Amino acid sequence: MDKLEAVHRSIAESAGPRPAFFNDPDVDRVLAITMAVSAEVAVMAERLDTLERVLEEKQLVAREELTGYAPDQDVVAERMRWHEAFVSRVLRVVEQELEVLKKQRAD
Repeated sequence: MDKLEAVHRSIAESAGPRPAFFNDPDVDRVLAITMAVSAEVAVMAERLDTLERVLEEKQLVAREELTGYAPDQDVVAERMRWHEAFVSRVLRVVEQELEVLKKQRAD
């Protein structure tokens, strides 16, 4: 799988130009990346909190056990795949601009 497949799909699905809020387009890019990371972190924090609370309520796992967890190689590999997809989503705005530049050069 292409490391940037998720980004390429999102580019194909995007509708129109990205809105601009600042005079400097670089500031808009950094803001877009920051907002993408913030959204991802907020969703993950809520899901993690929910998971920990459910596990604790059902007396399946104490939160302290989660801190001491050591992943095996399969888990590490799965997490790396997730990291690649995450970075692709976060850097989507940069990848989109690179795609536009490539198309402009080809024309």
